[in-house]
Amino acid sequence: MTKKLLIPFLFVLPLPALAAPGLPDELAVDESVPTPFEVLGFEPGERHPRHDQIVTYLRELAESSDRVVLEEIGRSHGGRPQLLLTFASPERLAGIDEIRSGRREAARQGEGPPVIWMGYSVHGNEASGASAALVMAWYLAAGQDERVTRWLDEMVLVMEPAINPDGIDRFAHWVNMHRGNHPSADPDDREHAEGWPDGRTNYYWFDLNRDWLPVVHPVSQNRLRHYHQWRPHVITDHHEMGRNSTFFFQPGIPERANPLIFDANQELTGAIAEFHGRALDAAGEPFYARESFDDFYIGKGSTYPDVTGGIGILFEQGSSRGAVQESDYGLKRFEETVANQVRTSISTLDGALAHADDLVAYQRDFFENLRERAGDWDQAGWLLGDGGDPARAHALIGMLLNHDVLVHPVDETVEIGDQSYAAGSAWAIPADQDAYLLLKSVFEAVTEMDVETFYDVSAWPMAEAHDLPLTTVRRLPSVGDGLTEAPVREPAAVQADALAWIVPWNQYRADALLADLLDAGYRVQVATEPMTARTPDGERAFGRGSLVIHSGIQPDRLDPVGPMLAELSGQHGVDVIAAGQGMAVDGVDLGSPSVPVLEPVSAAVLTGHGVSAYAAGAVWHWFDTRLAQPVAQLDAARLRGGDLEEHTHLIVPPGRYGSFDDSVKSAIVDFVEGGGTLVAFGGAARAAESLDLGWDLVEESEEEEAAGPERKAYGDYRQDYAREMIGGTALRVDLDRTHPLAWGYADDNLVLFRQGAHRLRPVDNAYAQVGVYADDPLAAGYLSATNREELSGTPAISVSRHGSGRVVRIADEPLFRGYWRGGEKLFANALFFSQLVSATRLPYEE
Repeated sequence: MTKKLLIPFLFVLPLPALAAPGLPDELAVDESVPTPFEVLGFEPGERHPRHDQIVTYLRELAESSDRVVLEEIGRSHGGRPQLLLTFASPERLAGIDEIRSGRREAARQGEGPPVIWMGYSVHGNEASGASAALVMAWYLAAGQDERVTRWLDEMVLVMEPAINPDGIDRFAHWVNMHRGNHPSADPDDREHAEGWPDGRTNYYWFDLNRDWLPVVHPVSQNRLRHYHQWRPHVITDHHEMGRNSTFFFQPGIPERANPLIFDANQELTGAIAEFHGRALDAAGEPFYARESFDDFYIGKGSTYPDVTGGIGILFEQGSSRGAVQESDYGLKRFEETVANQVRTSISTLDGALAHADDLVAYQRDFFENLRERAGDWDQAGWLLGDGGDPARAHALIGMLLNHDVLVHPVDETVEIGDQSYAAGSAWAIPADQDAYLLLKSVFEAVTEMDVETFYDVSAWPMAEAHDLPLTTVRRLPSVGDGLTEAPVREPAAVQADALAWIVPWNQYRADALLADLLDAGYRVQVATEPMTARTPDGERAFGRGSLVIHSGIQPDRLDPVGPMLAELSGQHGVDVIAAGQGMAVDGVDLGSPSVPVLEPVSAAVLTGHGVSAYAAGAVWHWFDTRLAQPVAQLDAARLRGGDLEEHTHLIVPPGRYGSFDDSVKSAIVDFVEGGGTLVAFGGAARAAESLDLGWDLVEESEEEEAAGPERKAYGDYRQDYAREMIGGTALRVDLDRTHPLAWGYADDNLVLFRQGAHRLRPVDNAYAQVGVYADDPLAAGYLSATNREELSGTPAISVSRHGSGRVVRIADEPLFRGYWRGGEKLFANALFFSQLVSATRLPYEE
């Protein structure tokens, strides 16, 4: 961006607290730089700005100041611009591109200037951060005091002013439409009680503060591209917490930090914390720093930097939510919450400047020590295979490249045990690289831990999440050049004129191709037994779940199916194989009763109060972005008889279903008994057992002791609860791959993600358990000894018949946070193949 030559007009302005919350009372400023009030018509903290207003102000600020460069680095799911601002002295900004391009090497060599990254309001309803960004942006652009001048002369400041554009807008609209000229401080006032889903989440109701690692969403991908260019030394992450809290800043609970984080990181975090404490003491604001929050899950904005070379710092402000709210600490006013975020933004810059040499040296030492750690663990790196489905492997590689990870294609075939890593379908990831700690975290499953309490999940094994083979090796094979972008698989050309076509179901996005065909009205069959067919390339075996599209049974009103298949094959990256004759070489023929025609599906997902927005959002996101199909969002509180008549499937995410009234439960029962399929996962799978569907469940044993339970210390309750609550763990499931819900999987073993201590009761039917937990169910993360024993051999996936319908119960979350791609086929099978599940009663049981 070309900058205008500006001659500042200096004024010393007395500033009322509301006009610039958190700033000194008197400031020397450049009056040619507009204040937020001059552009927006209100002061920060006076109202909640919409995202478009934030963008409008920052664009005008950048046009008026030679201290800031504004970039639009992408768009959110909702189409809102994602901004990044860079502040420095005009002289430094003139060469900012050169500084940024040299940051990787400068970080390794321990060269400055220090780079401070300030991030605000990743949760849209934690709005004080985004308004504080407006104050800080104006202060950095207009301030003429020595403090600001030194920051800009000696450091580079990068600001992400509104991390969650869609959530910020959703929350601002709610608050502004419910507040009056005299706002209520009653916590139960409608202004403080958002409708479902609230503004915390993004467009698809995901928590973006958990997306730094999986990078499912565009705003996360855009951020990381710039984050790794800048390699910042300090990263701030500004949040809010409950109204009955004060202000928190890290270091947090020391013993609950991820063991991969260097001790020096915690020491520097503590040194900078001294500046926050002094700033808040001076303002008479209470705070705390070593309780509640941890640094364990590396996918959060304050922890991800700790394993990638920076110092991440979490800030949590007790929230006013709206304009003002009662709390245990008195009235919480929005402008006061903004002020604290501003104060700690300033204290971060003061602390970073005071410890500039330490920060630069720490980053140099960080990258040097990575090589020592890799040597201590005696590994050259990892080999990743595609597991017979390149698309899932390409998705994982794309994720790794977002993290600036070096990935090489393998040039020679390597055999390790019974696993083959062949050229063209395998990749090598060296340990000797700057992302080593991150790779160690995502590839080395940990099952024994020193801590038993976690603020977030305890495991994030990415190879298992994508259901891909991965092996740690001491020597890397011959490899090609490092990848700069994820591979894109081009499927083989589809023969446009054939008797029939077969689509192997083990392919990622075969479900999207099926959905498109059914939606267009074509008839699609599915092989319920294995078969071997003749193809142009010779005889080929096809497993259960393979789709058959026979040209002879297609409706006359539709265009020929061959060209449609060719188009969909390229669109979804799915192989479609021509078959020259209907008689199979082995197994079932193409016209066999064992290759029935599938009925179209119409799905709805339960939403609204009581339903987990995260889990419901994962379903919506999967339908909209992976399956490329609509899903009806039905509000649970309004569900009545007849509302489900047009749908074949009702998907019920985890939630609090004990509060649902009888009419909702009755509507679901009528739907199932009338022929519908209920798909309940997570905690909802256990809740489904309470529906009046004539369950034939195995009775639970009852063991009672007259003396009652063993006495325990009250003070141990929280720790005991956390120990037995499965807060985020990867579990092994043994699959019955003959069952329609397990078709398309290459192995009997599948790893799924679990949150919650619920256990499914088995139905009294030996054929109904699609998957059971392995004898040793823990794949990665923390699982108490009690849960290990009690989950072993119990149902993980179960399908039962009720009337004319079916209930699919999945104890885990197959679509967890949008990145557990290994579970997506299970979910698709529940959608498309549950209709094939027949009654399974032996003659003597009838």
